[in-house]
Amino acid sequence: MKSAAYTLASAILAGCVAASSCDADNCLRVFRATNITGRLQSAQEFCSMYTATGTAAATAVIPDYAATACASNQVGPESFRISSACSCIATSTATPTATASPTTANPCATVSSLWSAVAAVSPTPTIPAALAYECLRSVPLHKDDAIELVESIEPYLEWQTDAAYKADPPATYFYPAYDMFATLAEIKTMLENDMYTSEYDFQADLYAKVFGQGHDGHFVFYPDLLTRIFQFGRPYSLVSISEDGTSLPVIKVYEDVLSSPSTASTVTHINGIDAAKYVEDTIFTASFNQDPDAAYNSMFFSKASSGASDGSGFFSGSGRIRYIYQGANTTITFANGTELAFENFAQVKTPLNGITDGESLYTKFCGAVDSGDQATSASTSSGIVVPGYPNPIAITNDSIVSCYFLDGEGYEDVAVLSLLAFESESPSEFQAVQHECIVKAVAAGKTKLVVDLSANGGGYILQGYDFFRQLFPHIVQDGFSRWKENDGFMAVSKIYSDLVAKIDPSTSSDSDLIEDYESWFNYKYDLNVTDQPFLTFEDKFAPRVYKNTNYTAVMRWNLTDPLTTSNWTYGLGMEISGYGSLANLTQPFEAENIILVYDGYCASTCTIASEMLRIQAGVRSVAFGGRPIEGPIQGVGGIKGSQTLSYSDIHSEVQSAISNTEDAEQLAALQRYTETPIKRSSAAALNTRDQILRDNLEDGLPAQYVVEEADCRLYWTEEMITDVTAVWKGAANAAFNGGKCAAGSIPQSKKKRTSRIEGKRHVNLGKGFVDFNRIERRTEQSRVKFDARYNQKVIV
Repeated sequence: MKSAAYTLASAILAGCVAASSCDADNCLRVFRATNITGRLQSAQEFCSMYTATGTAAATAVIPDYAATACASNQVGPESFRISSACSCIATSTATPTATASPTTANPCATVSSLWSAVAAVSPTPTIPAALAYECLRSVPLHKDDAIELVESIEPYLEWQTDAAYKADPPATYFYPAYDMFATLAEIKTMLENDMYTSEYDFQADLYAKVFGQGHDGHFVFYPDLLTRIFQFGRPYSLVSISEDGTSLPVIKVYEDVLSSPSTASTVTHINGIDAAKYVEDTIFTASFNQDPDAAYNSMFFSKASSGASDGSGFFSGSGRIRYIYQGANTTITFANGTELAFENFAQVKTPLNGITDGESLYTKFCGAVDSGDQATSASTSSGIVVPGYPNPIAITNDSIVSCYFLDGEGYEDVAVLSLLAFESESPSEFQAVQHECIVKAVAAGKTKLVVDLSANGGGYILQGYDFFRQLFPHIVQDGFSRWKENDGFMAVSKIYSDLVAKIDPSTSSDSDLIEDYESWFNYKYDLNVTDQPFLTFEDKFAPRVYKNTNYTAVMRWNLTDPLTTSNWTYGLGMEISGYGSLANLTQPFEAENIILVYDGYCASTCTIASEMLRIQAGVRSVAFGGRPIEGPIQGVGGIKGSQTLSYSDIHSEVQSAISNTEDAEQLAALQRYTETPIKRSSAAALNTRDQILRDNLEDGLPAQYVVEEADCRLYWTEEMITDVTAVWKGAANAAFNGGKCAAGSIPQSKKKRTSRIEGKRHVNLGKGFVDFNRIERRTEQSRVKFDARYNQKVIV
């Protein structure tokens, strides 16, 4: 029976969709099944009742053939899909005919009406992707505004540390070279020569060509029209699995694997293109991974990605490709000869009331936007269990850190530490729960540790340092990094250094000056490569030249500075393991008894911690998945930069510097930075600090361009899609039990394996761990400064 609550909405939706397009989805296809005698006529008779008003509509019984094909999905509720199909097979138009124009006369007005109807019955309204695309393309180009936007972006681009390396990468780097400044200039020239016909065409070019080609999780610019209103998606997800654990992975539909794993057929083609090639071509247009196998993995569902972000893989609609139109429909072809065709959708991110055409859409969403019109994310409450994971031994309140003990023969002495990010609502709770996991594992006689860094996009920088030092408290981390110099950066650095030259931050009562002192722009802050203070401004900021680009000296964090670490007002609010009262911690596991698990996503702070673990401590790693090509793959596939700043962060620092100088040259350099690109984007950020590995201190090559293959490659299996412990056991088997890798190997320890004896090992608990039950709240202003200084993660 049709729900009466949907009658009015469905009627409106049907009219909107009919006006837009009658491209067949599964629902429309079963109605139009002309190969079945009498089907079309039967469907038309049903539709005449279903779309009627009054008693006839309320009593219409949905035919069996439509019950499944027209079921509610992400495109819309059942009533919407049926009404849409009915509008396309109305008696007067039972035989579709070509129209003079495939577009809607006023698509944005149609979208507004459709949004209003869907929003009344759904908290996450969606509309057909094709209609959203038509609306976006109907927005007229505002040439002068566009040129101003392009010009305003350039000063900020000068902070991107590896522009010269993107223009001329080493031969081992996968993606082609591109010059971001030349590309930006090219877009400006196209604007000046009237080569763009719509605002959308300009912004799509800006997004894909200047930023999409960067393949950098810290480097992003989301233009307003392109990203504030819609994001595209599909109602199905994909998985990449090896059918026997050793053969190359194949692609299957996630929903098929869930419902019938034994009969789920392999996907051979998507939209007529080889499935693996289609996945690669799609994600390579705007991946935030520097590694192609990591980018490939991001398109698929995994337990870790769903636990970290409720995501189902980027194929279904996430990542940076969610703002790139993928067509009206998708057709999946299977090895068994069947096809699955469906309509792509656009999620409406923000209210569309008052939209009458493309011009009104531009007026409402391009430029400074009233906060009342901004999209709001539904709040979610984190459970005490990570979705899809077993019951934990210990877990943070936000489920970011959790730990488990494996069971079964060969795994009796194995513990698992899962880190879905290095960003937590409470850094001290993150630290304390990790420590609790270690203590409980040792007390239970566990001698082996699986560290799962799947889906970890980074977070607080010093949280990564603490994680490493909890496992290896007596290895001093390298943590080498550097900044790229430009006129604005140098002006801010000189102003800040002069401003705080005579203060002692440990005794000063001026909170603003203390914050300025505790800044990378102050030459007295940070340490050099030998952990000594910089003695002069030139000592830190005299240019070091690589690829005709000026860089600062390589520097390290000073973790003996309480204002950086334990101080609640200016620092992280906790001591770092290996320092101060936590200096005498005991190493809980041998390096050879730890295995790192990756899916390629590891980025930002995750890469910093990983380099310390793998390079300095000698911990081995397993990487899962990858393209269906034999051979080793990298485990760390995300951005390897050491700092990200948003355009807002930079603008704030610039404004502070301007208020503290009267120098004409400095002011000229700083006044180039405007709020235009901040107002014209939903996110804008840069990688502002390179990570430099010890082996590259001389040649200056950023870690972003160093290929580092995992010791062992494994493939996901069907079991791993539904049971995350199967992933952990697969890694543990390869690391500790002599299991075979698809590529690479992990030599087994020559030490005699001993049975576990409870109580024989002891870990110094340390007395410096902060009481994580303390409520950690900062003012909005201090939180912004705190995150800018300490938090770095991939920007999805």
